[in-house]
Amino acid sequence: MIKKIVAVGLGLAVSSSLVFADPVIPRGDFGAKLAKAAGAPGQFIKTKENFPKDYFLVNNNLPFLAGLSLHHPMSSSLGLTKKQIKAIGAIKKKTVPPVVKASQDVKMLELKLAQNIAIDTNTAKSQFELVDAISKVRTDLTKAHLQCINDVRAVLTKEQYQKMLKYATKLAQGKNKKFMIDELVKLPHPGKLIKMGKVIVDKKLKKQIGKDVKKVYAPIFQEKMRAAFKLEKQVQRMVTKGKTKDDLKDILDKISKLKRDAINSRIDALNHMQKLMTKKQWKQVNKFTYKK
Repeated sequence: MIKKIVAVGLGLAVSSSLVFADPVIPRGDFGAKLAKAAGAPGQFIKTKENFPKDYFLVNNNLPFLAGLSLHHPMSSSLGLTKKQIKAIGAIKKKTVPPVVKASQDVKMLELKLAQNIAIDTNTAKSQFELVDAISKVRTDLTKAHLQCINDVRAVLTKEQYQKMLKYATKLAQGKNKKFMIDELVKLPHPGKLIKMGKVIVDKKLKKQIGKDVKKVYAPIFQEKMRAAFKLEKQVQRMVTKGKTKDDLKDILDKISKLKRDAINSRIDALNHMQKLMTKKQWKQVNKFTYKK
């Protein structure tokens, strides 16, 4: 019994030391600098913008090793040497500036797309080139992310890497999000405005929207996004095994195409909905969507 109590006590002591561990390097004002670089959030951000991560092709299902190894509250438990800290810091210093710039570019393109689809004369097809441009930059960002993962992993010992994955996994599980994947571009949701009563439509039009838009385009969008989610999880597993961006090129291209196809279906849906609505109703959609 005494042995059990001692064992439990030791276990609590160890876990407590991990819980209250300090980061290797405090984040300081890094978050504030990123917020300044991000600028004002777009109109369709549902939750707090996570810049620049929100603008990666795969932004929820891959670890950010530089931050986890230097700034996570449990990073001090890794026992990094001064040489390792300096090396990871150099990787971060090299990676962050171009990533921030590319993320700003993606955001600018996405905001342009959001504005374009509000214009009556713009067709879905007229925006596909812009979607492709967004997709390419997002894909390049994820490739840079994969390179960063490989570079940081090369600095860590196997034991340090496994320990970091353990606390990173606990962090992800704590968020309790079973299906988490972002669209290629965040676009407006007129259906929600109708449901909230901000845009008034009669029962006949509501039924027609459900039949012609929701039943036609929603299944396409959901199918593509779920397929992309499965591939993102596959990338996640492969990265933990040390696969490089070159190894993952084909899968990333598939994810990019799936997300492009998904967002194209959303644009088609918005264009179709615009045709069903009166000019006054569509004006209401734009009013609440692009409110200043």
